[in-house]
Parts: sequence; structure tokens; C-alpha cells
Amino acid sequence: MKSYLKSLVVTCFALLLFASCQDEAVQIINPTDQEAIVPNSALSHLMLRTSANATSEDNFLDNSDCFSVELPVTVIIGNITITIEDEEGLDELEELLENFEGEIPEFVFPITLISGDYSENVIENQEQLDNLIENCLDDSDEIECVDFVYPISFSVLNTQFVLIDTVTINSNEELYDFLDDLEEGGANIVALNFPVTLEYADGETITVNSNEELSNAIEAVDDDCDDDDFINCDVAEVKEALKECKWKLDDEFNDFDGLTVTFNDDFTLEITGQDFTEVITGNWTVTETDNGTYLVLSELSALQDDLGGEWLITDCDDDDIDIVKGDLEIDLDRICETDLDCNAESLSDELVECYWFAGSDLIDGLDNKFVFTENGTIKVYSNNEFIEIGVWNVGVEGNTLTLVLDFTGDYQSLSGVWEVVACHEGFFGLEKDGNILHLEQECFDENPFDCYPEEGVELVKCDENNDGFAVFNIYEAVPSCDNSGAPVTISFHTTSEGAENDADYLEGATAYTNLSNPQTVYVKVALFNNPEEKLIYPVKLIVEDCNPNPFECFSSFDAVMELCDEGNDGFEVFNLTIAYANCTPFADVVTYHVSLTDADADVNAIANPESYVNLTAPQTIYVRVEVGDAYEVFELLLKLEDCTPPGACTEEDVDGILMTCKWKITELNGDDNLITYRLDFNEGQELVVTNTGNSDTIIGTWSTSTNNNGGVDVLFDGINGADIQAISGNWTIVECTAEQLIFHKDSDQMTLDKICE
Repeated sequence: MKSYLKSLVVTCFALLLFASCQDEAVQIINPTDQEAIVPNSALSHLMLRTSANATSEDNFLDNSDCFSVELPVTVIIGNITITIEDEEGLDELEELLENFEGEIPEFVFPITLISGDYSENVIENQEQLDNLIENCLDDSDEIECVDFVYPISFSVLNTQFVLIDTVTINSNEELYDFLDDLEEGGANIVALNFPVTLEYADGETITVNSNEELSNAIEAVDDDCDDDDFINCDVAEVKEALKECKWKLDDEFNDFDGLTVTFNDDFTLEITGQDFTEVITGNWTVTETDNGTYLVLSELSALQDDLGGEWLITDCDDDDIDIVKGDLEIDLDRICETDLDCNAESLSDELVECYWFAGSDLIDGLDNKFVFTENGTIKVYSNNEFIEIGVWNVGVEGNTLTLVLDFTGDYQSLSGVWEVVACHEGFFGLEKDGNILHLEQECFDENPFDCYPEEGVELVKCDENNDGFAVFNIYEAVPSCDNSGAPVTISFHTTSEGAENDADYLEGATAYTNLSNPQTVYVKVALFNNPEEKLIYPVKLIVEDCNPNPFECFSSFDAVMELCDEGNDGFEVFNLTIAYANCTPFADVVTYHVSLTDADADVNAIANPESYVNLTAPQTIYVRVEVGDAYEVFELLLKLEDCTPPGACTEEDVDGILMTCKWKITELNGDDNLITYRLDFNEGQELVVTNTGNSDTIIGTWSTSTNNNGGVDVLFDGINGADIQAISGNWTIVECTAEQLIFHKDSDQMTLDKICE
């Protein structure tokens, strides 16, 4: 990850090498101090902190601010095995944990931890994880309250201020790596292209147009904000949240556990509980004083002495509000009766598929792997067999979808009418008398091992010390498979017998040194819930001689540079140095010659290879490459071609293309400062130009004509505006497709891309 910026020039040179026949005009930019991103500056540090990995978002899972856990990951809660695929799964797990007091998720190892700088660490067991957490020193200062709206782009210039590339960034990780490489130093100058949009945690966005504005916008946020928190427990926001859903009470003494409060729009309330024979009513409001924000409960028909009065709101977010009165603390947990993505028919159909793991405080310590049969019975998997324990059916009461359960024996506490309050693919959330029941689906594929290479894998490493040994990461032989339907465990063994019998474990699989060359080790993939179902495959470790040929890069491809013959005179200016740009960093001396004799004799080198005018078309240039005391000569072919071939696009073609959809100005002379403008080519040669940044509109004209070379010219006229008037005049189309048009006017270049709404 840390070689991004250093390899940037190599990448852009490679792109230029294989580019099609476009105008390669050099653009020189003199960035001001406000435009350049200076290494180790306050702004670069702010951008690094903003793009760092948000390590605190899954603290309930890994209990550490030092890192986050890479998804997907499988955890065990009680007797429930859950595979978390994405951030939505994290939210569901956090909600589930609220109903399992004291339960700590157990990871199914190995897991991968990601630090704030996106470096990764594979953890193979709980002991390693505990040691890492114990020795964790959280010195991260990431800013989690604001994010860049991607994509954003940077202009990369060399030391002569020549624009050599525009780099597009599409994620926080890409931005962090880019800036981290910038901090480590490089020969290029980097400038951020404005405007840039930022999004704050509350969803508000801001657009900035300079480094100073960007710095101020980031510094304006509170580093410790929580994306889900209400701002300072705002009175209006708390009131709205309380009205939206029901709220379940939870306190440390369990005095009010199981009570559910409904906060009505008219500021009355209703409290229900499984031990209450009638609903408790009362009034409520939210007020703000100099000491904070308070939830006020009054005129309760019962529990006034216990719950009535002013409760200080100490914490609040979308799903949880904490209140305190005296020595008593109560958590209000939201229970929403949202519109469900299921109905009675789909609920019945899905329940009879696969197994279901039941999660509820009511059956702690009991087996919870259920099967719902088509004949209406319920079975539980216990002692290696399925035992019938009750019956089930689906009902509808008014607008409420219900699951009716009738259990016997130890499971009678689950009997009753359960309201379906949440349903997602493979998950149902149910509520009854303040109790929660979660059903999590577990399905197994016909062959859960299809993804794994049964025939085996070869891992090859270079023999750096010529001793026949190297360090291997055996995890490279394990593909990334989707095990959400059938969780598996992975183990590594030095013998096939050990893999069969759970012995001969291979220690340190992420950094294992082979014992012989070659050596075969073994990977065992076993179903988590049934280890007897397994796949064992071999991994052959090979250490081979990898002494590099210093000239291999230069000989690995045929170097050709092709430019458009703009004046049709057979001559153009070539930058010879970009032909082997990927390879030249590995050479000591590279010179360019017009003859093989001169190259072999190391005489008459081309004085300015960055701006060489060809002598013939085509022409072969001889590149002399010196590495240490050795040298080799390689050929570079210079070619020219007609930029405007007859018939590429007729005038009628261009008319039809332009009048289809709208067009954006992607670049003008390599700059995207006009990208906010949209061009609408209408009948009657009317041209409507709209600035999407401020909705300003300009009406001009357009027309097409066929030039003397058989190409097509487009005339833009009547375009008045501070920036947009730069497109005025007669432009020649040099490249024409249904989606993109490239124009030339003297030494200027403009690119239009189609946008269809």
C-alpha cells in the first residue's frame, strides 16, 4: 500500500505509452502555495486523520480503539453462530447483544484486524487477540465526524511544473495511502483539484474551493462526535425520536426490565409489562435547563414514586437514550414497528427452509437449533437428534403479523403470540410482553467446499539467501469463500495424517519457514457445526532461484510511441523518456541515439530526449541502458498517423450525436474547471449552457460544417460568461464516438462526454 505515490509516475507513463492517437500537449502549471499539498503540513495531517480507518465503530465487537475487524467475520453468542457480512450486519449484532446481558461475542478464528493506517494483522487465536488488546496503545487521532464525498482528484506535476497526471481517488483508503506516500517524500508536486465536497456526520454537506476553506471545514467539526448521536441531546430531536417507536426499559437492578413505554404525540404515555394486568398511563415532556436536557414523567397512574420526576438525559442516539435520576440509571432501548418486508405467506414459506437458531433470554442455556416442519411441528436439535417440542402457526391480527408458538417442557416460556417486528433475509425479530426473540437462519449448501482447491495449491518463493529456505504465508493458499451459509474452521497441518486426526498442527501459518524444498503441508476446511464434514487439500511449498535479469524489464515488450500528425507534415515532438519509464528506475544510465553504432559506442547521444523531433516517419531510436558495468541496446519505434481520418464521423453523424442527451466539459487543456457546465444542443442551432453549481443559464448558438480535410468543425457562438466563454470559436473534432467527442482549436484541446438522465 505504501508505494502508491512512488509508482504514480511509472503508472501514468505506462498509460501514455499505450495511449491512442490523441494530442499529447504539455501543460505547464505554476501552483500557488494554497493549491499545493505540502508534505507534513497541517492540512495534509488533517486529511490523513479524516481518511484514516474508523477503528472505533466496532468497539462493541473487538473492545479496542486500535483496530477494526475485517468483514466478513463469524462470531458465536451463546449457542448462536452469526456471520457478519457488512456494516448493516454490525448494527444488527449490536442490537442483538442488548438482549444477551453479559454475553461476549467469541470470534471464529482466524480473523484480520485493520489498523487506522489500513495495515492488516491476521490473528489466529484468542490468546493472540488478548495480547494485542492488552498491549494496545491507542495513539490514533482519526476524525470520524466528516468524510470526503468521492471521487476527488489531484494534479501531479514534476519539478518543472509540467502536469503529468490527474489522479482520481475513490475511497478513504486510497486517499490515506496517497497522502501517506506524500508524507514519505517524492519528487513530484501534488495539488488538490477543487471544488471538493465534505459530508458531516449529520448528513449536511459543504463545498470548499481552496486549501484554506478545506482546512477550516475539517477543523470546525468535533473529533469525538458520534454519527448516530443527536447534537447535544437536542430537545426537539429527542422528542421526535421518542414519538417514533416504543422504548424498552433496562436498569442495573432489573426493577423495570421488561417494561415498554409508548410516548404518544399528545405527550401522554402508556407503560406495559408482562406482569401488569392493565396499562399504566401518564404524561411526558422534554425540557432543557442550564444543567442539561431532562425527560419529565408525570401523573403516572402507578409507579409515580419510582418513575415520576425529572430524568437527566446523559446520552442519546437513534436507538438508545440513557437517563439518570439520583442513583438510578435507566437505558431506553428503541423497539420500532416498521413496515415489514414480509407477510404471512412469506414467513411460513421461509420458516420451513433450513435451520433456525433462536436467541432469547427466556431460553438461556437450552439448545436453540430449531426446525419448523411443514406439518406445523417444531423440533430442536439435541444430543445429535431432532426432538419434537411444540407446534407453530402464522397469524394476522389487524395489521399485525404474528407467530404463534405452543411449546412443552423446558421451552414453555416461549409459548404465546409473538409480534413480528423485524424481518430480513434469514432473520426474524419478534416481541411478546416486553421480551425479544430472534430467529437466525442457518442453511448449508449441497457442497460447502466447492470454493476450495481440492486438487491442491503451489506457493513459490524466491531463494533470497541461496539456502533453499523462505518464509511463506500459508493463508495465501486459502481462497476467500462465502461461508455465510455454512461457517467453516480452517486449520493447517504438516502431514495429511495430522489433518485427518487433528494433530501435527503447523505453527505460525502467516510466517512459516519450510523444512525441506519442496515441502507439502495440508489445509483442512471443516464445517463449524459438524467438523466430521471436511475437505483436506495439499499445499506445495517451493523455493526457487529468482536472481533478476537487470535488463528483463526493457526486453519484456516492444517499445512503440505513436503520435497524431497534427500538421500532416510528417514531424512531431516526442518525449522519448516515457517509452521505458517503468524500467528506467532500475537502470544506472539511459541514453538515446539515432543509430545502433552510436549507441554501442556511447557517442552522439540525443541532447534533449524529452522534446525530440523525428527525422523520418517511422524512425527507430536506439536506447542504451547501463546497469553496473554491463549495457544493452533496445529499439524504440516512432510512428505518426493521421489524426482526422476521412469518414470517421460525418457532419450528419455529429449533428445526431450532439442532439442526443446533454454533454459535460470533462476537460479543457487538461483542466476540469468547466466540468460543472452542461451543454444542451437543441434544434434551430440553439445551445443552452447550464452551470450546475449555481443554476445559471446562458443561451448561445452552435453549428457544424465539413472542413477541407473531410473532418467536421463545430462553431460555438454567443457564449458569454467569465469561464465558459473559453469554449467559443470554431473547433475541429479529432475523435468521435457516440459517448465522447474530442476537439482541437489551434493548440487547445476540449473533451465532451455524454450525460443521459
